[in-house]
Amino acid sequence: MGSKETQTPPLQGRGKGWGISKERLAVLHERAKKLRLNPTEPEKILWRHLNRSQLAGYKFRRQAVIGDYIADFSCPSRSLIVEVDGDTHIAEKDVARDQKLERFGYRTLRFSNSDVMQNMDGVLEQIEMALVKGNRPHPNPSPEGEGLSAAQALREAAQKLDKTSDTPRLDAELLLAHILGLSRERLLLDLPKLRAPDEFEALVARREKSEPIAHLVGTKEFWGHAFTVSPDVLIPRPDSETLIEQAVQLFAGRQPAHILDLGTGSGALLLSTLSEFADAKGTGIDASAKALEIAHNNADRLNLSERAQFHLIDWKASNWVKPLSSPFDLILANPPYVATDAELSPDVAAYEPHQALFAGADGLDDYRIIIPALADLLTPAGLALLEIGFDQRDSVSNIARENGYVVECKQDLGGNDRLLILAR
Repeated sequence: MGSKETQTPPLQGRGKGWGISKERLAVLHERAKKLRLNPTEPEKILWRHLNRSQLAGYKFRRQAVIGDYIADFSCPSRSLIVEVDGDTHIAEKDVARDQKLERFGYRTLRFSNSDVMQNMDGVLEQIEMALVKGNRPHPNPSPEGEGLSAAQALREAAQKLDKTSDTPRLDAELLLAHILGLSRERLLLDLPKLRAPDEFEALVARREKSEPIAHLVGTKEFWGHAFTVSPDVLIPRPDSETLIEQAVQLFAGRQPAHILDLGTGSGALLLSTLSEFADAKGTGIDASAKALEIAHNNADRLNLSERAQFHLIDWKASNWVKPLSSPFDLILANPPYVATDAELSPDVAAYEPHQALFAGADGLDDYRIIIPALADLLTPAGLALLEIGFDQRDSVSNIARENGYVVECKQDLGGNDRLLILAR
């Protein structure tokens, strides 16, 4: 009674007009079922206000498949999508997705977890406004006039971060873009008409204490992809892209069928490599269950879950190679290689996982485990690519040669020794 399902949406969410295969749709619907069974706390709370046509008489659906996407909530009769974004959402991808949906007649409202948990009245007011009046809401339920102008806020933030960061202005721009839900490019284009929310100051204060930008925004760009990160995984570094570059060159005439990533962390190395080799399958192992959860999530977001699997394996345990039944054509590894007494910058020492950094008095403990085990893991023509510290070329090469490998060293963009290529 009282439901306002009287208008026909421009397109139904069954793949029509999107060029989506039946197989892909089946995967999406299965994923949507799982998401309905495991909603986040903010999603559960908002659904209590949207279900049973409670809001202005309009019917909403949860985890609805629309084209190639799964919407948190959708109102079909008003072609309206409501998204509740966590800290790991990637603004650039959200904008691209929303623009594509808009071309098919859908409007998207985005709210943060904190909006739902702390300002439900404002969230519901914005949704009802969009339903009843068809107005495009402000992207944040807070008043438009709050805080400093964005330009002034950026200037002040850059001054505060000058002692902490080598790139204070860039850091400030990334933080403000994140909190506004915009790409950095859109932030700079719209700067004259934007204002900085109060939350921006708190993020800047955390960055002043050396907390990494990647942790504050929840993502890090690597090999053209945005990876979710947290204090449970190492933040992917540009220098590590040397491994991907070399893998692409080394397998230019052939594709590796099976790839292994030792100490996968966020999955950045494995997933980036899989994105280059369309027919390859990959396995990532890590001793941290929390790290593997992040790797799984990154695989889902990059649509690589069907080709990537992850296992909780600690190479410091006996017989650790036994569960890895397949021989691998390509093995990647960025193991811990920092000496125990080495001094690290505050953003690394205080915020990144020590178990992924330190490897004994000389930083070689993990190489002494991994390299001998390669004999049981590599195919006869397989290659292992090991990241090393800038001063470890000779020491790690000696371990490899003692185990019967031919070794070649490659440098990163800064000219530092960064990668060893091992072949039988």
